[in-house]
Amino acid sequence: MSKEKLSKEQKKAMKADKKAEKKAKGGNPDVSAALIQCISALLCVGIIAMGASTITNKVNENKLEIAGKTGTSSSQSAGTADVAGDTSSDDVAADDTVADVADDTAADDVVADDTSADVADSSTDGSTSSSDSSASAIKPATIKTDSGKKDAGKKSLSTADILNIYNSATKKAVDKKVGFSKTRTTVEKKYEAGLALKSFKSIVYKFMGVGDGNKFTKTVTSADADSYHKYFLASSLSAADIAGIKCDDKGNSYTITVALKDGASAVTNGKVTQNSKTALDKSGVSCGEKDKDYWDHKTAENIYSAISEVPGCSSASIKERYSGAVITMDVTKDGKITSYTAKYSFHVDIDGVMGSSGVAEAASTVVMNNFKW
Repeated sequence: MSKEKLSKEQKKAMKADKKAEKKAKGGNPDVSAALIQCISALLCVGIIAMGASTITNKVNENKLEIAGKTGTSSSQSAGTADVAGDTSSDDVAADDTVADVADDTAADDVVADDTSADVADSSTDGSTSSSDSSASAIKPATIKTDSGKKDAGKKSLSTADILNIYNSATKKAVDKKVGFSKTRTTVEKKYEAGLALKSFKSIVYKFMGVGDGNKFTKTVTSADADSYHKYFLASSLSAADIAGIKCDDKGNSYTITVALKDGASAVTNGKVTQNSKTALDKSGVSCGEKDKDYWDHKTAENIYSAISEVPGCSSASIKERYSGAVITMDVTKDGKITSYTAKYSFHVDIDGVMGSSGVAEAASTVVMNNFKW
């Protein structure tokens, strides 16, 4: 009995040894198969991943190449847009200048001239200095001279010819003391002053004729024959006084447009130091001495004459200058003026008024019409 048991045990042991031997040599066939499947799957995934990586890298390279080309194109487009934007801005600035200088002048014949004369300066507290960035907006105007221009069937007129028509027409009106209607309006552009002078703004504007309350109107009649010079003067303009001139032949009449050179006047410590006759003073608008409401061009002497009446202001200093003056005249071919318009801007520096100083800028429009020939 014991022998059979031993034999059976031995047999079991032998079977166990054989299984162990097989396991050692080939392993568990189920596990091996699973391992093989796993390894195969991993290899496939690796191959696929490598392929995907290669494809991705290639795509990225293509994207970078395309992006580089697109970026260059976009940069060039942006540069073009910037240039176009700058050009558009300049065009607007030119149009604004034309509009400010002369509404009644042909826009395509008026251009801004940046070579303006000396410009005085002022700070916001009313103090003054020798140069003025604040007045940079006041620019002179020039008009293209069309000397020698000739339309079919029309006589060619030189600058001298046009000036002769203009001067002769003003002289004819003055000699005959022709009646007409006159209006002068002056609008404020800027007023900056120290404490003391700031409270005198309305008075200063009265001296300068600024504002609706100081608008000048006059119907000149034969009764004003002896005082005609207060309202209109005979022009004595020469080629040296003008920045440009043009004449439009309307058939039975001419429209003459003249751009005048800038001018200035000054009173220093109560004494006139600059008061030569300017182009504006020669053009036909009224001007003269002392503080008079009928003078169109308010010079430094006119303004000082009024300010000096204020106690403690007899040593005041005044600097005045005008710019952008444009005159448009309609005249028949037999020399009779039918309308006359003058437009100009002016800048005034005031100093030594009760220890205060200030700056004023304004624009005037003088209109004369309804001439009674």
